[in-house]
Amino acid sequence: MKKVAALDLGTNTFLCLIADGDENGIRKVHRDLVQVVRLGQGVGQTGEFHPDALARARKCLTEFKKEIDTESVDQVLAMATSAARDARNGQELFRIGEELGIPIEIIPGEDEARITYQGATAGAKNPQLTSLVVDVGGGSTELIVGKASDILFGESLDIGGVRLTEKFISAQPVKEDDRRRLEAYIQEQLKTVLPELEKHNIDQIIAVAGTPTSLVAIEVGGFDEAKVDGYFLKKDRLHHWVEEFARTTVEEKKTKYQLGGRADIIFAGASILLAVVEALGLDGMMVSTKGVRYGVALEMLRSR
Repeated sequence: MKKVAALDLGTNTFLCLIADGDENGIRKVHRDLVQVVRLGQGVGQTGEFHPDALARARKCLTEFKKEIDTESVDQVLAMATSAARDARNGQELFRIGEELGIPIEIIPGEDEARITYQGATAGAKNPQLTSLVVDVGGGSTELIVGKASDILFGESLDIGGVRLTEKFISAQPVKEDDRRRLEAYIQEQLKTVLPELEKHNIDQIIAVAGTPTSLVAIEVGGFDEAKVDGYFLKKDRLHHWVEEFARTTVEEKKTKYQLGGRADIIFAGASILLAVVEALGLDGMMVSTKGVRYGVALEMLRSR
């Protein structure tokens, strides 16, 4: 048995999973931590990490390190994705990791699909179904088609909750013109992969990350992993939430739906999910609380 700390440093959210297990998988989860950091703040406009974002990253990673030290883990690995690839001053993030003793790597494009897919499908009830894993991040959305342990197709699109909000949304409630431009851009991006997705006769969509889990938490009356993980979110409910988030202020989304640091980007994130479901003609999506951090943990547990 080995104890590992697997970190997923996303454009919007940082997550840290501390678990033990072996080459057969994760046996026990000791900690599953999450903080909205908004690392990707302004990267789309300036091409660099904002000093405030780096300060938030340092504070979050310092707190995660305390938990990691308390748990006496055998191995630590942090994976950074979209924002760290895009930022000119990305080395600043790596320097913070070095100072704290948290090794940070950027997931290579060819590994990202496999790591995300194996994390999202960890413990899947019916692995024989052909699944499309959708991971809506802050900067990008990963689309991975797989069956059992085989990956059939993977692509990363430059549509994410933070990126689209900064690019298109000038006010909330969302202006009709802003909404039209955002939706047209999502469609334009999806069109580039739709022919490939349609080739695979997808049985189900598995959605991971904060956008789908936040939507389900609202549906079930608060975040309870046992209720959220495996929940089937119907297309008409997705449509309902896109409409609701379009007509409410950021403050209303925070107070009414407890969306915290995700309140300003939830409209864009939900719009991406709805567009994927509609493009494939399915009646909804399965939501998983797992994802990249589980995939990273499995990578460490399976390596010598």
